Amino acid sequence: MLNTIEIYHDLRESMDETAAEKIAAHLGRMYDELRVMVKREDFSDLKSVVKELAEAQKELAEAQKRTEIEIRELVVAHKDLEKAHNRLAQQVGGLSDTIGGDTEDIAYSLVFRVLSDTFGWQISSLERVWHTWDHKPEEVNIFGKATDPTRPNVTIWIVGEAKHNLTKKELNKFLKQVERARHNLTGEVFCLCFCYRARPEVQQAAQKAGIHLLFSYGKLLYPGQSMP
Repeated sequence: MLNTIEIYHDLRESMDETAAEKIAAHLGRMYDELRVMVKREDFSDLKSVVKELAEAQKELAEAQKRTEIEIRELVVAHKDLEKAHNRLAQQVGGLSDTIGGDTEDIAYSLVFRVLSDTFGWQISSLERVWHTWDHKPEEVNIFGKATDPTRPNVTIWIVGEAKHNLTKKELNKFLKQVERARHNLTGEVFCLCFCYRARPEVQQAAQKAGIHLLFSYGKLLYPGQSMP
């Protein structure tokens, strides 16, 4: 005789109560219908098949549960990775700001000294400022006013960029700023890039565009000057 109650309890371990009850009842009806059609030993086979089915269902349910646990663990690990990435980005951003600030602080004093010694200019303090050029506010990393004793009636505006590693992209961006400065300032614009290093092709592009290059060790490259 088919024990539908036992089947019901077996199925309850891997599925909800309603589904287990329906399957057990359905199997009971199948058993009653088949009882008059098959031999007794066939019922034993049927019971074995049903039992195997219930065990297989239980194993699939356990596998699904393990998979769900693994997925939850992966989600948690992904969130932890995102948090670590954000913390690293903040640290790198802070380090970049620190390096940039240090570069500008060194640039102010070195640009002042080199231009004063080289050209004999009288230079006001150099600083980072904001200007509204072409109706848009923008920041100028190095800005100051100078006077050449040999041309006392000419106002010289120093417009500069300070970068640790000057790239072609940053140079092109600075050239556009120089154009706006010349459109909005009355007088002569002296444009200069201060950097720790710049690739040869960047140096050539700067000199071709009429930009002076001042390196951190004090070397000043003039526009058109041949490179060593």
